[in-house]
Amino acid sequence: MTMEPDSTEASRAKVGPSTRWRRIVRFLRDPRVRALLTLGLIVFIAFAARGHYPFFAEGWEAIKKANNWYITAATVAMFLAMVAQAEVMVVLLRSAGVSLKRSTANALGLAANAWSSTFPGGPAISAAMIFREQLRWGATPVIASWYMVLSGALSGAGMAILGFGAMFFLSADVHPYSMAFTLVVLCLLAWATNWLAKHPEKVESGLRRSLSWYNRRCKAPEDRWHDKVAGFAEQLSAVRLPPPRMAWAVALSLFNWIAEILCLLFAVHAVGAEPPIAGVVLAFITAKLVGQAQITPGGLGPVDAALTAMLVGVAQMGSSRALAAVIVFRMISFVGLSIVGWLVFLWTFVRDSMDTRSSPTLQQIAWGSAARETGSLDGNASSDGDGPPTGTTSH
Repeated sequence: MTMEPDSTEASRAKVGPSTRWRRIVRFLRDPRVRALLTLGLIVFIAFAARGHYPFFAEGWEAIKKANNWYITAATVAMFLAMVAQAEVMVVLLRSAGVSLKRSTANALGLAANAWSSTFPGGPAISAAMIFREQLRWGATPVIASWYMVLSGALSGAGMAILGFGAMFFLSADVHPYSMAFTLVVLCLLAWATNWLAKHPEKVESGLRRSLSWYNRRCKAPEDRWHDKVAGFAEQLSAVRLPPPRMAWAVALSLFNWIAEILCLLFAVHAVGAEPPIAGVVLAFITAKLVGQAQITPGGLGPVDAALTAMLVGVAQMGSSRALAAVIVFRMISFVGLSIVGWLVFLWTFVRDSMDTRSSPTLQQIAWGSAARETGSLDGNASSDGDGPPTGTTSH
């Protein structure tokens, strides 16, 4: 009986880097720790945005002076845009055999948008978050990658179609060939992605031949890495995307952009302006292109300047009304949507596993007893009686 404490102390002394790393990961996955980290992150964001407080104050004043009916219509349009974006995910992933609820897709879309719009370089964080969650839903890495490529191509093609139409109706002095070329490339990318999903055996055969040729050039075994692509065809073969469903995904991607443009148009009407619709469309697309290089949270500054300038130059609005319309639009599409997204993230991805009765205490996790309970140290189970946290902490 006297040897048990000594063996326990000896096992603690032998804790290696891998065990310490598991202990750290387990500590960070604890829902209470994640909740505190998220709240701290929000406080940091509020502190970092202190230089833009005048913008928020001006935006609130602009909203109070604007037409409430148009404000409501703009909010509904932005809501419909997010619903359409989530529905694209539902259509494409269900066609690949992934079971997901619409409520889950909408929650992920709002939370990912909050991460995307809050941080410089946020779209990369958002894409990684979406990819990880899709893997949790049962999608394979190949299917998740297929979704990313196809949804991006459909979204870009929808924007190109709207931009092409706006330039046509405005008779803008812009050479249309560059936009037409972009549209053709995006359509070809969408078609190629769908073709790959319909012919997975040809894709795998082509990958094997390419690898064999490369291995011969490198004087390596010809079948090197062939096992890495062995399941490629099997994963892609799960995709069933018939033309009607593909057309529905295209329509949803286009409606996503139309709803966002309607949000901007209603914001413009809310301040009493009545510009040509084509001018508003072109201003919106220009601002979106500027926002691709997101060097500030949500493109705050560059996007607002570009949108204001385009509303004045193309939509023939006065500078004061254009600025007021931009502030109203950004308060809805950036500030309001980010707040909603963060609330959804806290409720869906942090709160859902806050069952402290079955979770180990923070002290247990920090000292490693929780890790030993789950088998980090073989044969040394703790007698504290606390079980491991629920599986939902892997969000």
